[in-house]
Amino acid sequence: SLEIPHEDIHFETGSHEITGSEAPKVDSAYADVAKVASRYGKFVEVRLYIAGYTDTVGDRASNQGLSERRARSIAQAFRARGFAGPLYYQGFGESALKVATADNTDEVLNRRAVYLLASRPPQPSGNFPRSAWKKLP
Repeated sequence: SLEIPHEDIHFETGSHEITGSEAPKVDSAYADVAKVASRYGKFVEVRLYIAGYTDTVGDRASNQGLSERRARSIAQAFRARGFAGPLYYQGFGESALKVATADNTDEVLNRRAVYLLASRPPQPSGNFPRSAWKKLP
């Protein structure tokens, strides 16, 4: 597996919409994803896993749903840009913060996503506390 380094898409609080100002970050990340997938797709089926996260503003249940919608938004954006391989997404809410904060702290760095190219589902870890990936059609 390979985590794709990228500039984080910063979502507005409570939103899963990729704004116009953030779209170039999706384009840049997609170009990197496509390049790696093309290189390794000759040897294995390359799958893309997108994990979404939130900050601690709001309740945990709402944040879980929001993180899932963020991951799905990015997955749909990659699909629309041409990623044809298997594409999976999952939200982790505030269960894997990038920056440790108290409850109800607006921290943009926690409203993020991780892009992982792999030949099989990632095992649960610090970044991926659960394994319940949903496949994007």
